Amino acid sequence: MKVQLKFICNKEIISGDFNPAMTVLDFLRNMKELKGTKEGCREGDCGACTVLVGELTGNFVHYKNVNSCLLPLGDIDGKHLVTVEGLNTEGMNLFQQFLVNNGGTQCGFCTPGFVMSFASYLLSADTFDEAGAKDYLTGNLCRCTGHKGIQSSAEDVISILNKKEINSDRIKFLSENKLLPEYFNVVASKLKQITRVKHVHSFDEAKKLVSGGTDIYVQKGDVISNFDVVLMSELLHEEKIKIIDNECIISAAATVADLETSAIFSSMFPEFKNVAKLFGSRQIRNKATLGGNINNASPIGDMTVFFLSLNSKITLLGKGVAREIFLKDYFKGYKTLDKNADEIMTKLTFTIPGSNFKNSFEKVSKRKYLDIASVNTSFSCNFTLNKFSGVNISAGGVAPVPLYLAKTSQFLDGKEINIENINNVIETALEEISPISDVRGSADYKRLLLRNLMYAHFMKLFPEVISEEVMI
Repeated sequence: MKVQLKFICNKEIISGDFNPAMTVLDFLRNMKELKGTKEGCREGDCGACTVLVGELTGNFVHYKNVNSCLLPLGDIDGKHLVTVEGLNTEGMNLFQQFLVNNGGTQCGFCTPGFVMSFASYLLSADTFDEAGAKDYLTGNLCRCTGHKGIQSSAEDVISILNKKEINSDRIKFLSENKLLPEYFNVVASKLKQITRVKHVHSFDEAKKLVSGGTDIYVQKGDVISNFDVVLMSELLHEEKIKIIDNECIISAAATVADLETSAIFSSMFPEFKNVAKLFGSRQIRNKATLGGNINNASPIGDMTVFFLSLNSKITLLGKGVAREIFLKDYFKGYKTLDKNADEIMTKLTFTIPGSNFKNSFEKVSKRKYLDIASVNTSFSCNFTLNKFSGVNISAGGVAPVPLYLAKTSQFLDGKEINIENINNVIETALEEISPISDVRGSADYKRLLLRNLMYAHFMKLFPEVISEEVMI
């Protein structure tokens, strides 16, 4: 199935009929002969295929770095796609020149990804500092230089920029300092002139629904172009995160990055920005969606486990009829959902936390960052007069589904906040789970992990009641 798409690729306005399920990586390398974008792992791990996607909001273009190997071409309709070729000034830009000077490139295969991610940082950061730059460079692997030359190059650019008065027009400032080519200054006006074709989309069991694409393109990337695909971004257009009455409503198309940068979400969960960094690289967070993570039904889905602990509800829409279901009732077995073939998840809702609310998310993986969990768990509760209330506890990696610990939550509800009840609730949790041994660890190891992570919840939230010595 082909649809008409219109977008800007570097300087060029492109319009035509394309397969929306084709990856941007394949489009660039095979159709546009733009070979600077490299094909590495095709799983979103190495970063060699990183590109920028700019979307017009008002009068400004906001850019994000994403993995082109997992990005459907249909998702860049009406946007600005930038490759490493599109960042050249009269020759190499300033960061590229420093990479050469500092020995930051050897075989060169990874270099385009680092260049694109650093450009995303320069376009997005409120202020320039070394820690922020390093954070944006995560998700890119270099197998030759050991990363030191790359980090030094970023530091050299930041040192130069911080000696100058930063113009409020970020794109103009970066182009004046040889970090972006001049044409970036007219991209906003060009995007305004692009008339997008309004596609009438429907969804039924004959079609495949692609949300963020960060898992489906890993699992079925070789055959997905043969599917009749509908993109969730074309079905759901409402505001990503909003408050109505006493509920927070999140679109199924909202990404982890949308949650990470949302003022609404941060006001309720101040620690979520730190939690989000455990949910994959920035490139992945810029595309991975709430609906995709939940409906993937992975037993270790980080976002799923987090929202289970908020006792969230989801809305399913099929043939014009909507129904609401608690997230904890959605998972019926391994990769089995309480969902009809023609239904899609449109949104998730939860009650806005009160002033006596506490929440904690914990995760253990083989690597701290950029890895899936061996075990993850989330805990939330209210506390009144030294008693737990409204307790909701979830865990991943300990059952065939992302598990809402119903018995454990019920046990603690109404109990006094003391070490005896904490010890007892952890024993209850260990009785409620059923882990198996696999490549992420043995069943006994996962039990030990959940035990320790449960203690971590209470030590973080109630340090006056429990300390590390209790775990020994």
